[in-house]
Amino acid sequence: MVKCSVTVINSKGFHLRPASKLLQLATESQAERIELRHPQSGRQADCRNMMALMMMSSPQGTVFELEVDADDAQQTADAIAALFARGFDDES
Repeated sequence: MVKCSVTVINSKGFHLRPASKLLQLATESQAERIELRHPQSGRQADCRNMMALMMMSSPQGTVFELEVDADDAQQTADAIAALFARGFDDES
């Protein structure tokens, strides 16, 4: 299992488009579990559940905890962290 922090850096925050990109990446993984958690509010979402991800809608600067449970957990976590680091390829 791999745990890491990821930060929403794009100016529009975590909304429908970033959630759909995260969902797509998560569904491509063979991971048993990929969860996103908001430490302050306690909210959490299965990254393969669009409705749960939409409930995580958050502004720029939000820090989430990512937890991946898989044989390739580090690779999956790195790919998701890179997606966050690129600002979900959103135009700022």
